[in-house]
Amino acid sequence: MRNGSGEEHDIVLTADGAFIRGVYHDSPMHNHTGGQLWPGLLEGLPEQFAPLVHEPTFCHEDGTLDATFVLWRRSGDDRWHAGDGIDLSPADDEESDPDGAWLLDILCDGAAEEYLEHAWSVYEVELDRTVVEQILALQPLTDEVIRALNPQKRLADLRERAAKLDYSVAA
Repeated sequence: MRNGSGEEHDIVLTADGAFIRGVYHDSPMHNHTGGQLWPGLLEGLPEQFAPLVHEPTFCHEDGTLDATFVLWRRSGDDRWHAGDGIDLSPADDEESDPDGAWLLDILCDGAAEEYLEHAWSVYEVELDRTVVEQILALQPLTDEVIRALNPQKRLADLRERAAKLDYSVAA
């Protein structure tokens, strides 16, 4: 996810579990560390996820992971994990969610509402809730759905992209 305003997150699913890395560029955790990771951010990260810390897509040019939050969950785990002993208190003075994990809110219940708010705040576009719910329900794309999201686009414009995402398209 890239929101166009500098915030981003990636979710990697493997046979070993799931790894989430995110960046909130306005975070005190990003702006007051001199390009270094916040202390404790990766503490306790299981070995199987260690290669993802060096994934070029997730790193600065110098190879340092670009992240203000990192979460992981191994296949056998009963909960999500974050850095052991990470201390958010130095950042708490500036805002209530200093690491930017709120970026994941869109993945929780209320995803349609979250996306509608996102579309308005980032793109100043008011979308039809029914169309957003159709997309979230993974219903096949149609010309009507595409036009409701972007009047300048047609289904033919997005067939290749939909195929890459393995998203179904109406015949």
